[in-house]
Amino acid sequence: MIEGKRFMSAKEVVARAGVSRTTIWRMQRKGVFPKKRQLSDGRVGWLASDVYEWIDSREG
Repeated sequence: MIEGKRFMSAKEVVARAGVSRTTIWRMQRKGVFPKKRQLSDGRVGWLASDVYEWIDSREG
């Protein structure tokens, strides 16, 4: 599987991005963090490529 086509769990996003779930939620509401995607009734995920792109944009 291509890394960019993989979905990341909330736990993994928090670990990779280095911010809390609450901070991610706030940034999503402001439109400055990738949107989560509904994978099933009880599961959400973030496209890994979107999260890595956001991280890269922070490295300046």
